[in-house]
Amino acid sequence: MKSNAVVVLMSLILVAPTFRGLAGAGSPEPGPEVDGLRLRLVVVPHPQDGKDGFNVRADLINVSREVAPLRAVLWRSEGHQGGFEAYLEAGLSIESYPAFEPWRGQVIRPREGLAADEPEYKLKPGKTLSVHWRATGRRLKNTVSDPLEAQNPEFTERGLYSVHASISLAVSNRLTRLRSNEQLAPIGGSREAPRPTYCPLAWVDERAKTATLGLGLLDKVAQGDRFRIESGYIGMTWTLTITNVQTDHAAGYLVPSQANPTPLFPWRGAYATLIPNP
Repeated sequence: MKSNAVVVLMSLILVAPTFRGLAGAGSPEPGPEVDGLRLRLVVVPHPQDGKDGFNVRADLINVSREVAPLRAVLWRSEGHQGGFEAYLEAGLSIESYPAFEPWRGQVIRPREGLAADEPEYKLKPGKTLSVHWRATGRRLKNTVSDPLEAQNPEFTERGLYSVHASISLAVSNRLTRLRSNEQLAPIGGSREAPRPTYCPLAWVDERAKTATLGLGLLDKVAQGDRFRIESGYIGMTWTLTITNVQTDHAAGYLVPSQANPTPLFPWRGAYATLIPNP
């Protein structure tokens, strides 16, 4: 009995530090190092009044032994205010799996000489620059520096998404892009796999005006689903209506957004975006 008691006591001694380590495990491991910097993303669900919401934090960490001179590089609009901390928040681009269609549109280019106003920051060795905010609804950000570069997708479908953040900045006047660790974002309170909404065309037939999509029953595609396909110019699109669904692909017919002039016919590999039901 005595020997058994000693074994149990030794087991508790060995296991206890592990439990304490898990309980004290705060921030997640940041993303990979680039030019002496690492980026950490922390996303904590915080729904309120039955609506989605998130507390978000981004940490820029200097893991080198030298001061890192940082400068914003995508501060395009004259309307942006604040210093480098504001750029760190606005310049983050949200990546997701399943993927979303990138934002499309036009942005105003800065006037000549405006680049001199891009905020700078000197991050000391071993130090971390952190910004945090609360996002409401089905987005993780409230503002972007340049919508062409800093993506802020709306999570239109319920489910548990895998998200990363990335940012472009200048380190010692050299352009650098950092990518964060993974975080999981439950949308609509769901922990199920979300429905993909963005996928390339696997095949097209211009004569028959049909196309095949690389999503199927496994991806929750159903007959009657409609996908929009951009064809080179904003507003010039085709709509793919699904009529035949198989395990890993689906096919349907294509209709242009207008007849004269007819949009450029979609090509194999062109991306299609699910049109939400009204």
